[in-house]
Amino acid sequence: AGGRGGGEGRGGLAMQLLSSRGGGSRRSCTASRRAAVAAPSAPSPRRDSWRGMRAGILVLGGTSAGLLLAYLAGRRHWRRRKPSPAALALLKTVDSAALEAELARRSVGAHVINTSVRPLHAARAAAIDAELSRLGVASPDALAPGPPRKAYETFARPREGEPCDDDYVRRKAPLMAQQVAFLHRHEQARRNELLRNVDDATQALERAARPRHNVTVVLDNLRSAENVGSIFRTADTARCAEVITCGFTPHPPNPKLAKTAFGAIESVPTRHAQSTLQAVRALQAGGVAVYAMETTERSQAYSTVAFPPGGVALVLGNEQIGVDTDVLAAVDGIVEIPTFGVKNSLNVASAATVVVFEVLRQWGLLDGQQGG
Repeated sequence: AGGRGGGEGRGGLAMQLLSSRGGGSRRSCTASRRAAVAAPSAPSPRRDSWRGMRAGILVLGGTSAGLLLAYLAGRRHWRRRKPSPAALALLKTVDSAALEAELARRSVGAHVINTSVRPLHAARAAAIDAELSRLGVASPDALAPGPPRKAYETFARPREGEPCDDDYVRRKAPLMAQQVAFLHRHEQARRNELLRNVDDATQALERAARPRHNVTVVLDNLRSAENVGSIFRTADTARCAEVITCGFTPHPPNPKLAKTAFGAIESVPTRHAQSTLQAVRALQAGGVAVYAMETTERSQAYSTVAFPPGGVALVLGNEQIGVDTDVLAAVDGIVEIPTFGVKNSLNVASAATVVVFEVLRQWGLLDGQQGG
């Protein structure tokens, strides 16, 4: 009788938390339940649900685990009645505390979500440890938590029935070690990137107030949105004055540009012109020296040209046919990047980066005091 009475008291509290609609009291809940028991009626799914809940609480003595089991046993009842905020908060607290305590007791990684830890297989563990050591990972304890530790545990603690013979372990261990080492490097890079992102956000506020470098990039009928997006990113890192897209060159708004530019489209001034030749002549009228980047008989190596500090525009042409011949006839100079292989030119986005930063170097802006 004492056990039943204690269980009923705990059950009343649990049921009040789990099923309360905000206005009921423990006494009214208990009274209504007793009245329901006393009145003869046909068995109902709700009554079976309550009985299962009470049985779970009696078995586990009203502990935190018993409260969680009560929730699981009364899922059918839970669907019918709106849970109170107090019940939800209590269940979350119990679940989190129990999980953290179990993980701490077992000293395993946070990736374990079941209630049992498979035993360590000596041969598998020794093999992957040796391979990881060759890859620069001193021990499993040095692995970053999360995916690296999970991949290691998956191999070192095999499921029942998985092959563990010497030949399999010898073949599989190097491959798994490579995967674990890569995940370890990736996790470290990801965490470091988060730290850099914080610094970049702070630096961006300060850099936004700096004057732009008087370098304009003119894109003459480029066809690849990926190339254009990459050039926008170069223009952002070099803090160029603007990017002028001409003709059928992809220009904002464009989802492909956004994907390649990684947010640089919003940070670089840009405008679109129907005619590259008209855009070039307008720049020249404003005192800007315009150079086309093209391989011709009269091209000069980019590193031998003295770019005037008053302002420079670089024209980059279509990936197949290059800069339009009318534009070549109108510019102030033509520069090229010497090549030593089968191909006579670089990718247009790569070429833009090389020459843009050569201009900044000549202007003394790469001494590390204004960049970073």
